[in-house]
Order: sequence, then C-alpha cells, then structure tokens
Amino acid sequence: MMIGALWRGASGMRAQQVQVDSLANDIANVNTTGYKQARVGFSDLVYRPVMEAGMPVEQPQAPGSTVSLGTGVKVASIVKDFSQGALVQTGEPLNLAIQGEGFFAVVNGAGERFLTRDGNFHRDADGNVVNDGGYYLAIPAGNNQDVPLNLPPEAENINVAADGTITATVNGQVQPLGQIYLYTVSNPAGLEAVGDNLYRLTPACGQLFYGAPGTAGNSETTGTPGPVLGTLRSGYLEAANVDLAATMTRMVVAQRAYELNSRTIRVADEMWSLANNLRR
Repeated sequence: MMIGALWRGASGMRAQQVQVDSLANDIANVNTTGYKQARVGFSDLVYRPVMEAGMPVEQPQAPGSTVSLGTGVKVASIVKDFSQGALVQTGEPLNLAIQGEGFFAVVNGAGERFLTRDGNFHRDADGNVVNDGGYYLAIPAGNNQDVPLNLPPEAENINVAADGTITATVNGQVQPLGQIYLYTVSNPAGLEAVGDNLYRLTPACGQLFYGAPGTAGNSETTGTPGPVLGTLRSGYLEAANVDLAATMTRMVVAQRAYELNSRTIRVADEMWSLANNLRR
C-alpha cells in the first residue's frame, strides 16, 4: 500500500506541474495580441480492487460489489478558452479586432492556411495585407483556394466596416477595394496551437465555415449554414483574455496541491521505513 501511495503522490505532482506550466505560459502571454488562455483538465486513473467481491462471513455485502481504490491522476486535456478578450484602441485602420465568434484566415508562403484572432495587419511591399509573420490575409476564391487581399499603393484613408467591406480613397475617389471574411469551425477545441498566435486545422475541428462578418457562415465543403460570425472593429486589437487575478489564484492552488502531494510521498516513505524496521 505504501508503494501505491508513492505512485499516487507522484502522479499528483506531475499533474500539478503541468497545471503550473500552463498558468505560467498564460501569465507570460498576458500582453500577447489575441492570445487565448489554456484550461488543463484532469481525470482519475484506473481503479484497482482492494477487496474482491464474494460471500462475506460477518457483514452483508451487495452482490457483485467490489471495494476499489484509485491509482492517481493524469492530465486529460489542455484546451484553449476562446472567450472574448478586451479591445485595445490603436487607431490603425488595418488593426482589426473580432467582436464575437470567428477567426481570420492567413496563408504562409507554402500555401498552408492557419486561423488566428490576431488582427495586427499591414501592407507589404506588394500591397498585400499581411500579419507580422508575413502571412497574407486570405480571401476565399472557391474550390478551397485562397487569394491574398491586395490594396493598391495609391489607396488612402482606408476604412474597414463592421461587415468587413473595405473602402479607400483612390485618386480622389472613394472606391470599394474588397471584402474581409471570417472563419470558424464546429469544434474550436480541436484547433492545434502552433505558436505565433496561429492555429492549425485538424480533423477534430469538424466542419469549416466562412462568411462575411455579422452573417451566418457557410460550410466550405457542403455549403450548409453555420454559426453567426462576429463583427469587425477597425483601429482596435483584441488583448489576451487572461484574467491575472484568477490566474494567480489558480497558481497558488496548484502550488499548494503540489506541496500536499509531495507530503503524501514523504508520509508514505516514513510509513515504509517504519514497516521495514519492525524486526529491529
């Protein structure tokens, strides 16, 4: 039994270490644009019978009942919390924040598509709207193909409306220049965080929907309607959704849990030592 207590305490220490690591990463990214905090989920390990079911001699026992004891805990999941973050005003027209559900789609040089909540965009030398990593803001072109959003170099006074329509002054005339689309998936928890504020699509995401901001998205493959997408705020960026007070509270709780699990190991070790010294 003492050996079992050692392993149970060790499993608790490992689980709480992951919790502390996750919380530390949240705190480190408190000023990261569009960052979403993580939630660590735990589950108990397999149960082992302490006393097998049978025919008791002294006290009645329900037929088939077994007295069992758990063997510890494990980290079951680490998922992102995609709740809304606060909006921070920047005044830059290509700084875009999403109010509500949805992601921007960006494409790298290899043609791989990613989703992001980071709307810190600007124009590159070719007039394409890109993020800080040089990934271009994707516009759906049909047949699961994307094209970059391109703005002419002479475009001035760029304005992005809440529904994603882009207008600008070109040669003294206000002209429409394009439309920004938002994307979402059936199961956002299935997105894979890959760094640089980007998420990779995985089979666990389910269907991919896209549409103009403020409208119901359509499935990219079947065309079936999906959830209503959020709207855009030009001149704003979405801050991280990390609540520092709550995060620090969870950090203290995780630290205390780690300490108590280590004490469990120490107590089990002392009991083991007492049992080994009985013959002396």
